[in-house]
Amino acid sequence: MKKVVLAIMVVAIIGTMCFAAISCKDDVSTAVDSAPINMKMDCNYYVGTEGTVDLSTALPGSDYAITATNATLSGSTLTVNGEGDFTLTYKPTDKDAEGIKDGVVTLKMHAVNGVNVTDWAGLVSAIGEAKDVVIQKDLVSEGKDAVEMIDSTIYGNMKNVLVNSIVGGTVKSRGGNAFNVANGAKAVFKDIYFYGYQYEEGAEVILETCEGYGQIVNGISTDNSKRTDITISHCVFENSQKMVYLKGAVDCVVEGTVMRNGADALLAAETCQYDGVNLTVRNSAFANSVVCGIILCGWTEVANEKGYCTLNLEGFVDIYNWKSRDTAKLMPATEGWYVDLVNGIVQDQLGKEEYNHYFSKGSDGTQYVHFGIVILATGSLSSNKATINDAENVGLVLKEIPLPKLAQNIAKTCLLYGIDPQKITIEPTAKLTDNENLADELLHGRQ
Repeated sequence: MKKVVLAIMVVAIIGTMCFAAISCKDDVSTAVDSAPINMKMDCNYYVGTEGTVDLSTALPGSDYAITATNATLSGSTLTVNGEGDFTLTYKPTDKDAEGIKDGVVTLKMHAVNGVNVTDWAGLVSAIGEAKDVVIQKDLVSEGKDAVEMIDSTIYGNMKNVLVNSIVGGTVKSRGGNAFNVANGAKAVFKDIYFYGYQYEEGAEVILETCEGYGQIVNGISTDNSKRTDITISHCVFENSQKMVYLKGAVDCVVEGTVMRNGADALLAAETCQYDGVNLTVRNSAFANSVVCGIILCGWTEVANEKGYCTLNLEGFVDIYNWKSRDTAKLMPATEGWYVDLVNGIVQDQLGKEEYNHYFSKGSDGTQYVHFGIVILATGSLSSNKATINDAENVGLVLKEIPLPKLAQNIAKTCLLYGIDPQKITIEPTAKLTDNENLADELLHGRQ
């Protein structure tokens, strides 16, 4: 993207006064949405067969009892001897716990062949041995090194996983990748609440200057014979630069997942000289990105047609990402000092009468344009022939991002998929957490 900006600037210098004359409008900040998201799992609770589980920590309460042939219980210490289901009853400390009846909660426990972990070191160790992992306590990353996935499933039990020591940074000093899945590795992330940075509910934080400037999951393959395989199921990703970044020969499924509060696009797939990303997004929601919800981007020429990304949209894909004319951005602050120039061009063009039909009036009286999915080709990539399947089925229609003609010669492909203002499915001022049925829809789909 830096190549594009430099090229645009060269054009401006040699006489394209329409660029140089544009002044970027006053920025209207994008604040984080920190209201908690209620998530449901497809079973009550996961336990692993390796290591014990301290139920008083994993499920705070008292009077624990089990009905099981594959597990034993000593006080609050649970030991699982084999895979399969069993029943746990207990009196939770939280008197408003989900499913409580007469002060007692009954859970269907699902035992898997995996390691029970309660700290970051245990997680890293088990993954380094290509073992499956079951998280039994909220985790906080240690150090700056990424977790290198080999072939593991992480069962999260909707525990919090804070990775700020890895992804944390600033606009000028970016963070790293929390989880690397590379060159034929396999990873399943299931029922995990990821944070790049954790804010208190109601915190007034500006995404452009937030504390998380890395990627939480980074999937890549530079070997066409070794496709990387990633599944993200029923997770929440919050407060980072990008939540998930994919490049090269990668197969990825995102289902029943929420991504929100991004200092860049929330989910990105990059076209490059290797075989392309095959990405499926199903029954998921995206909210509150500085730029767009999902981007299919490319900077370098592909080797052949296999290099272009494919995005399959299934079920529902809700993107809460409406922008006023003054907040519509193609580039995030992380790209450097020239961002104001490029975003000023976009905002100036959107201010023209010919693009009024892109906008819809919100309940606050402001006109908004929907930045859902962007396809972008820059640098040496002559065009980005990325494929998006079934966009209209999730309420998105194709629009061109209105750049001046000379800029279009540099940004060879610049397409926007957004909500049709004539067929509003998500109101411009609506919030993700306004949907009271979200937890059930993420798990079972929208009826």
